[in-house]
This record gives sequence, structure tokens and C-alpha cells, in this order.
Amino acid sequence: MKSFKATVSRFFSEPTSLIEVLRKLTSAPDALLYEATEKGAVWIQEKGRGKTLRLRSPEKKINPLDVIYIYIDAKVLKFSEPHGVKLISENKHYGIWIKPAGVVPQGTQTGDHASLLRYVEKQKNKEVFLIHRLDRETEGVMVVGYSSEAAAKLSKLFQDNKVKKIYEAIVLGELEKGLKRTIDLTLDDKEAITHFEVLGNQNGKSLLRIELKTGRLHQIRRHLDGIGYPIIGDPKYGKNNKNRAGLKLLAFALSFEDPWTKKTETWQLEEHLSL
Repeated sequence: MKSFKATVSRFFSEPTSLIEVLRKLTSAPDALLYEATEKGAVWIQEKGRGKTLRLRSPEKKINPLDVIYIYIDAKVLKFSEPHGVKLISENKHYGIWIKPAGVVPQGTQTGDHASLLRYVEKQKNKEVFLIHRLDRETEGVMVVGYSSEAAAKLSKLFQDNKVKKIYEAIVLGELEKGLKRTIDLTLDDKEAITHFEVLGNQNGKSLLRIELKTGRLHQIRRHLDGIGYPIIGDPKYGKNNKNRAGLKLLAFALSFEDPWTKKTETWQLEEHLSL
């Protein structure tokens, strides 16, 4: 990856188009600069203060005191846009979307064109807001906020553990059908609680229904590996559980009380995992 940063006044003393600034800053070909801008790799810090924001218009006028950043990562730019994203339900405040396995929830400083969030922004033709995350490898149900107000209210539900999150997973090793267990191994020195029930077992594998009570990084994957039953296909955790079919973990359902209607709503995938 190559990164570049400069205050516009280094090159220009008057308002100038972004593309002109990028030409001076990088000496890269125009085709690459236009692509990087479109795919979310260009940022601005207005007057050199406050938050940095993405810029997507190469012809936008930039002021001399603005600071411009560009991150050129050929690998990221080659990522394809998401396929298989589906909308389950929506209202004016939020939408419930299915994120396919292999799709990142949001972008990074090097680009966001391959993310669920950017996909939804294009569909809605406006800024939308990420409320929670799923691992790139995990398929499942996600809620996306359609306004900053909605994002704040929905995020608080997750922060206060008022969202019921149900997952399904296939793990290596046979556990007794009907077994219910709680894993409370701390993760990163923080409380982490995972409940699971065994729905079935076959050929050295078990199918689990899982409910998260906290939301730590890779919590389900780390917890199940920690008790000796890693998820099939997990590229990071476990031994003898790898495959080419992908991670056998689904964010199967979400349920919460709608902050506007005060009704409890539940959304889930159409298909379950099967052994």
C-alpha cells in the first residue's frame, strides 16, 4: 500500500479541484486516481481540523487549508462489489439486510466499495450507518441505520445488551444432542458470555444453536475453540477443522424492541445450517 498526505496549500493557493491536488500529490495516472476516489480511498480533513471524511467527487473544489489523504492499495481496489446482499425488511429508520459470507460490513481507509455499508448507501442513495458488526467470514442478519438519530438509538440497544442474537454453527466433535451449556471464559480481560444448545450430531460434528449475551471480538469462534470444539472451516481458530467450503457459522436471527413502535420484532434467515 502507498499512502500520501498533504495540505493543499503545498501545491495551490486558491480553491482547486480534488483531481488536480491528487495529481500533484501522487503523480499517479488519472485512471487510478479516479478509481481510488470512487472506491473510497480518498479522505479530507477540512482546514486541517476535526474528523477526516471520504471524498468521492474528483471535481470537488478543495481549499488551501484542507488536508488530503489518499491510500492506494492495489489488492483492495481489485476487490469486487458485494454479491448476494438481500433486504429482509425496512422502515424509514433502519433496514434489515443479509450479509453474505466473504463481505466485510464496512470499509477501511483504503476503500469501502466491497462493503455491505457502501452497497446499502448506493441502494438508498444516501448516507447510512453501521450499528453492529459481523466477521467477514460470517453470513447473517444485520441492521443498518438510515439516519444518525436511528443509529444512536439502535446502537444503544446493542450496547445495553437488549438485542437477542441467535447464531447457528457446526463444530468439530460430537456433543450430546440436547446438551445446554454456558461459556463464560473472559476475552481480552472482559466478560464474555455465550449460551449454546446442541441440536444434533453426526460424523464427528455437532450442530449448535447459540445465543450471545455479550459481543466481544470473534467471541463465538474463540469460545468454542477454547472448550475444544472449534467451528468447521474457521480459518483462524482451531486445529483439524479447516475446509474449502467456508466458515460454518450463521448469524441466524436478530430480535429487539423497535425504539419507535415499542413492538418486539424478529428477523431471521430462511435457511438453517445442516449436518
